[in-house]
Amino acid sequence: MKITVKNFGAIKEGTLDLSKKLNIFCGPNGTGKTYMAYMIYGLLKSQIHFGQDIELAQNLIENRKITYPINIKDVNKYRTALIENFKNEFDSLFGISPELAKLYFDSTEILYSENENEYLELLIKSEFKTTISIRKLEVEVTKTADTNYLELEISEKTMSNKDIDLIEFFLYSSILSLLASYPISSTYISPVERNSIFTFSKELSINKQEAVDHFHAMTAKTKIDKFELLFKKTTRYPLPIKDGLMIADDLGEIKKNTGKFFEFANQIEHELLKGKVQITSDGEIQFKPEKAQKRSLPIHMTASIVKSLSSLVVYLKHIAQENDLIIIDEPEINLHPDNQIILTRLFARLINKGFRIMISTHSDYVVRELNNLIMLSSNKKSIQDLKEKFSYGEDEFINKKDISVHYFNYPQKLRGNKQVNLVSIEVDDSGFEIPSVGLAIENQNEISEELYYRLNYDENE
Repeated sequence: MKITVKNFGAIKEGTLDLSKKLNIFCGPNGTGKTYMAYMIYGLLKSQIHFGQDIELAQNLIENRKITYPINIKDVNKYRTALIENFKNEFDSLFGISPELAKLYFDSTEILYSENENEYLELLIKSEFKTTISIRKLEVEVTKTADTNYLELEISEKTMSNKDIDLIEFFLYSSILSLLASYPISSTYISPVERNSIFTFSKELSINKQEAVDHFHAMTAKTKIDKFELLFKKTTRYPLPIKDGLMIADDLGEIKKNTGKFFEFANQIEHELLKGKVQITSDGEIQFKPEKAQKRSLPIHMTASIVKSLSSLVVYLKHIAQENDLIIIDEPEINLHPDNQIILTRLFARLINKGFRIMISTHSDYVVRELNNLIMLSSNKKSIQDLKEKFSYGEDEFINKKDISVHYFNYPQKLRGNKQVNLVSIEVDDSGFEIPSVGLAIENQNEISEELYYRLNYDENE
């Protein structure tokens, strides 16, 4: 799935291939990397109701297992309607007023880059197994490679009239939503504000903020529509922060689900955090250090690395599904260089478990370790020998074909240009280079060498 964006904040134009297993954003501050990550997150989280197919729903209810032929025209109509609806929600995405959203993003365009035949070919070649959840009902969806249909199966033996109504209402739109976002099943984001979400979740609670907003609206002198107020959601926070706070509000329920990647989260706890992230019966986050297992620290008393990564651990333990897209803004925050390297290796392991990852980074340590992982994908015996020598795991590698690197920067040749060029950086067998990072390191090395020479060898002093 490829998405093209035009006139989006500082970004003049750019295209992202979300079928890649790893998308990397890099470049100077203030060039739109976070905007782009937010946009991708918001678009993939969006859903619309696109009508009903009563016959399809009744067929599934009656037979429990059916096939659904993929109708690419319906999928494309859904995608077009989804984008139009999403463009009207930039206020909610960024936590701003509708007036500001219109001022900032009125000329923004979002397009799916593939034409109808290209996307149909992608869907036909695809192979996956996932679940559509309709309230408490689950529909198993299986797609076999080189076929143009889905297999739908529902396991419930008895269903109430309410269950039947729900399937009739949601099934058709849910199928189109699944096909419209292939190969991504769901999306999780870890914004730069992640340190504060669990630490201050009670103070920043979405429910509390909505209650405050409703109180101010009810006591205001201006006349309001009470029915509209009932369904009004707070825009006090950008969507990624709001969704993080909603998870924090619901930790008591979330902890009841032990996900498929629970054990992998345990590995992160051991390798990076040196302890366990736990959820109490009251829905509070605590941390139990490996060196003091009889103690449980409240999240606000833990090291910054624990605050930074605890949300990722909770997600992997209790929420994550195969084919999810994980978006992490500046994963290097609060991490010593050795832990930046460990986390980058963990990204490779996540990718090889079926996840897709999107990161923005300024870290030379992260970039260099990504390059090491690319070189480790070589089948050369000498490379594999080094893999063992330097203690890399079997799934700690990344194929260059699975990576897209996007460089955000203002064009140097056009002075006064106010919009960013989004440039794709070539990835070869040895990895890739980030122009601004490499230049900063070269300049710093030049200064250091000059200072060292003058300090030790200048005979004029």
